[in-house]
Amino acid sequence: MAYTAADLAALKANIAKGVTSLEVAGEKVTFRSLDEMLKLAAVIEAELDAGLSRRGGLHLPTFSRG
Repeated sequence: MAYTAADLAALKANIAKGVTSLEVAGEKVTFRSLDEMLKLAAVIEAELDAGLSRRGGLHLPTFSRG
């Protein structure tokens, strides 16, 4: 499932409020506990971080004259 930064922000906002139901990635989700919400937040953060690292960085080639 592809999560967005907006999904993570909404989840964190609901964690702060103590609300256990929200819409994530277009689906209404009801959580059983705060711990379950925190675990999903960690999963989303990891997925978003992995997406950033997969894009790669800037590569500057170097040349030598001899």
